[in-house]
Amino acid sequence: MNLWRRWWTKSLAGPSSAADDSPGPQRGRGTGQLSDDRIAEVAIDFIAFCFKRRSVPWPQLYDEMCFVAGNRLYRGLGYEELREAGLDLTLVGIPRTSRIANEVTREMRREMLAAS
Repeated sequence: MNLWRRWWTKSLAGPSSAADDSPGPQRGRGTGQLSDDRIAEVAIDFIAFCFKRRSVPWPQLYDEMCFVAGNRLYRGLGYEELREAGLDLTLVGIPRTSRIANEVTREMRREMLAAS
């Protein structure tokens, strides 16, 4: 079992994995693409938009994010554009997207508590 687990997870952590933290070929500076700061802003704004639509915990928030992306309800962005912005909604990208979403929603909840 351990050998099998190492076999299928080795591609998730390697530097060649385009699904997690690697910049990918479409995010280069000076190529007319978004800067890293702008990418982070789009990703955070997308998560905040989805969380404001449905203030739910992660598994349900993921469903909302997929619905919003599938229908291009946030600035006309779909799955591919969001992936380029750092949010990969595929099965391979879920761990990283989950971590980002949890950070964003935790901060949003903290701000809501401070404001009340």
